[in-house]
Amino acid sequence: MSMEPRWIVSTSASSLHGAAAMLAGSELVDKKVSEALAGEVQGLGGDLAAVGLAPSRFFEHAIALAVRFDVPLRWAEVVIAKTFGPNHPTADLLAARFARRLIALEAALQQANPRALEELELRSEPLREQWAARGPGLLASVARQTAADLVVDEADVILVHPALGGGGSAHPLYNSVCIEAVLANPLAELPEVVRLGWLLAQLNLDLPKYQEHLPGGAARDVGRLAMIPPVLAAAEEVELARFDDQTLATALAAWNAPAVEPGKLLAWWETYRATNPDWAVALGALERMLSSP
Repeated sequence: MSMEPRWIVSTSASSLHGAAAMLAGSELVDKKVSEALAGEVQGLGGDLAAVGLAPSRFFEHAIALAVRFDVPLRWAEVVIAKTFGPNHPTADLLAARFARRLIALEAALQQANPRALEELELRSEPLREQWAARGPGLLASVARQTAADLVVDEADVILVHPALGGGGSAHPLYNSVCIEAVLANPLAELPEVVRLGWLLAQLNLDLPKYQEHLPGGAARDVGRLAMIPPVLAAAEEVELARFDDQTLATALAAWNAPAVEPGKLLAWWETYRATNPDWAVALGALERMLSSP
């Protein structure tokens, strides 16, 4: 049985994705959108700093939850509960503040691009068509090379405004991924549908069996790196991309993966393929390799 994606287009998630990129120091490709969001993004950054909340921690919940709640205040209440726990003393005040930020961010995006939602619908078609043609085979190959239970049965695919001209993130806690809806692949040798496969392949890495060999805090980065070689190998199998030193280096850079020498990651993968240990054990071996001098 192939993985079933639930495709969702969202301007609220788009505005948050753009804000996340800007707070991470990235420059948006659409200057009009960047200028429209700038004031609210700066304000959101200040709000997060005031309560000691790292932007990455906030957006890990905020983007995925944006498509699950129609009422901004309810969205904000859940985000606060997820990030601070259920009994934060100023939860109501924080929720009201973040709800206003979301409303303002989405309004700014709509002002910069009044047809944002309509364009997202149109932009989503190429990626959806490419996924229908090659995606199931790609993930089936990943499962064969790693572990049968690594690929989820279904997931939300949140399509957002192409703030960076190609980008995305995985949200294992919510069984969802966010990916920019680009009309054309920014890198011909590495189609965005392969990025989508890589994001989806990360969603089951939060299972306890895959966490037990990893120290606290390392699981996310190790998992992101570990899934690149099998996804590229699968992409070569379904004739989407090549798997060689250059493509691996390109993927590491284009997908904003944790810093690692491509040769080191490739050596780990070759050892894994030669010895074929349990995938959880392989993750532990990769973590030790990355942490060694």
